[in-house]
Amino acid sequence: MSPPLAEERLTRILQLLAEHGTLRTTALTKLLGSSSATTRRDLDTLAGRGLIRKLHGGAALAGPEQDVPRPNQDQFYRDRQQVNRPGKQQLAGRALDLMTPGQTVYLDAGTTALAVAEALQRRPHLTRTLRVVTHGIDVAYVLNGECPLYVVGGEVYGSTYSLTGPDALGTVSRYNYDVCFVGCTSIDPAGRLTNSNGVEAQQKSAILRQSRRRVLIADQSKWGPPGFAPFAHLGDVSAWVTDQAPAAARSAFEEAGVTVFEAEPAS
Repeated sequence: MSPPLAEERLTRILQLLAEHGTLRTTALTKLLGSSSATTRRDLDTLAGRGLIRKLHGGAALAGPEQDVPRPNQDQFYRDRQQVNRPGKQQLAGRALDLMTPGQTVYLDAGTTALAVAEALQRRPHLTRTLRVVTHGIDVAYVLNGECPLYVVGGEVYGSTYSLTGPDALGTVSRYNYDVCFVGCTSIDPAGRLTNSNGVEAQQKSAILRQSRRRVLIADQSKWGPPGFAPFAHLGDVSAWVTDQAPAAARSAFEEAGVTVFEAEPAS
C-alpha cells in the first residue's frame, strides 16, 4: 500500500495518539510507513496547529500535562472537527442522496455524523419528513426543531459527545431503522471496521443489526491500520459514502459487495 498523503498522515497521527496516549517518533514513523524526517515535519505541523504536544523523542495530544492523565476531551473533539473538514462536508451532502422522505434514520455520533446533521439542516424539505434517532449530543442539538427527533439516553462519552452504556445499548436494540449512517475510527485493510473504544463499538454493532440499510460514512483518511475495537466486517454495510476512495479501499469494499459513493469535488 502506498504511503498516506499529508492530511491523511496528520489525521492518522491524531488517531494513534488518541488510542495510545504518548508515542515515540520512531513508533509513529513505523506505524505510518513514512520517513523519520516526514514524521518530524508532520509533528511540527500538528504542534503549530495546537493539536499535539511535542515531547522529548515523541508526542502526545494537546492537553494538561501532569494533573490529568488524558487530554481535554472537549478540545479534542473540537480539534477533530477540523480534521479534513472539507472532505466530511462533501461526503455529508452525498449521504443525503441515500435518504428517502418518510424514513426513520439512525445517525451516529461523532464529527462525520455532525457534518451530515448540518447538511440535513440545510435541506429542510427532506429533513422535516424524517424521523431521526441519534445518541450524538451535537447531532441532536443541530437537528432539534428540524424534524421528529429521538435522542437515545445514556452515559456521556466525552471524546465524541455521545451517550453510551447499557441504557443506550438497550434502547438502540429496541427499535428498527430504515437506514443508519455509522462512522468509524479506522477501516482495516484486512476487512474490518474499527472504533477507538469497546463501548461505542458495541453500540455501532447494535445500530447495524437494527437497520434495514446500513451505510458507512467515513472520509478517505480512515483507510489504514486497524483501530482498537472491531464492530463489523466490510460486507456488513451495504454502502460506503466517502469524499474520495483510495483505489485499494474501493477494491476491498466492492469485493465485499458494498456500493461505494464518492462525493462530487467542491467547485
